[in-house]
Amino acid sequence: MAQRRNILSHAVEVLRQSGLVGEERAVKLVYLAVTSRLLNRIVSVAVKGPSSGGKSFLVEKVLTLFPSDAIHVFTAMSEHALAYGEESLVHKIIVVYETVGLAGDFGTYLIRSLLSEGRICYQTVEKTKDGIRPRRIEREGPTGLIVTTTKARLHPENETRMLSITVSDTADQTRAILRAQAQGQARIRSVDLAPWHALQQFIALSHSGVTIPYARVLAEMIPAVAVRLRRDFPCILALIEAHALLHRANREASGDAVIATLEDYAAVRELVADLVSEGIEASVSDATRDTIAAVATLASEAANGVSVTAVAGKLKLDKSAASRRVQEAITRGFIRNEEDRKGHPARLTIGDPLPEETEVLPSPCRLKAEVLHSCAVADGGSIAPSPTVTDEEVAAWTL
Repeated sequence: MAQRRNILSHAVEVLRQSGLVGEERAVKLVYLAVTSRLLNRIVSVAVKGPSSGGKSFLVEKVLTLFPSDAIHVFTAMSEHALAYGEESLVHKIIVVYETVGLAGDFGTYLIRSLLSEGRICYQTVEKTKDGIRPRRIEREGPTGLIVTTTKARLHPENETRMLSITVSDTADQTRAILRAQAQGQARIRSVDLAPWHALQQFIALSHSGVTIPYARVLAEMIPAVAVRLRRDFPCILALIEAHALLHRANREASGDAVIATLEDYAAVRELVADLVSEGIEASVSDATRDTIAAVATLASEAANGVSVTAVAGKLKLDKSAASRRVQEAITRGFIRNEEDRKGHPARLTIGDPLPEETEVLPSPCRLKAEVLHSCAVADGGSIAPSPTVTDEEVAAWTL
């Protein structure tokens, strides 16, 4: 298993055989995030989508590929559960199905502390036989979090600490799922999980660090257009490290550290480039663009605004899926709801213009050319024009 060139694609295929339909990117990103638990920087992910969209099923399937001691799964928890729990949180992933299970502001505060500070320090008081006494509770990380939610946006302080990925709500995805369900167990194969668990144990036992030789060049190439990038960039680096660690049997080492290649960057960029751009509002997802276009078309024929039901019909979605899309567009100001009376249908109109698309993460070809350029400068040699590089060459290139 460790010798495979593309373990993430193999995970997608295995889970497809076990009954998971589509969602290739979400599978890869969740798998990579859970693998990152072995690093000092752990990636947290929010899997979003409408009710019945398959969010929890997807996460459950991916988690079967990991040993049970890698994760702590909760369907709900009290506000003080993280503070008073006794299980180790060091290099673990906490999984909460549906964010409504994170009870109260204090519970979400503890989560934020664990993700940002890598530990929880909680000062409280307790009744004892000697009266009220102070007690200091400390729980060490680092710890990651995976949540599923029907919300378009989480609490702002949590949203910026996690990568968000939305499961497909399209009619084509629904049709594919219905076909798979109709075929029932006939096509579902039993998956041998032992090699997958052994792979994670091998990585954990042999892990000693990852170095990214092109990290500084990458940092210079990313446009500093948003403060949020200060949190997103370490997340990108952690995903690159996790991908290199996952493929360590095919990577060179410097001392005890695995050396990440451009192939690791290319794989991560494919998964998160648009998510990062959307997170800093440098681009807009195809789903949001389609929703805005639907409102614009319908608004030209409606004098008093457009209802969510009309948008759902135009997009061939159910109302709950259309409502999520509309809410996301409203949050970003691209659509306005002129109806301010509760209980009345929305009256949607077009809001702010869409932003010009900005490439936040450079292509692997551009990164390779810039690294070669930087090496030439560092060596004091002459700088030749950047060569044209094919995607196939990039996939095979290592530093």
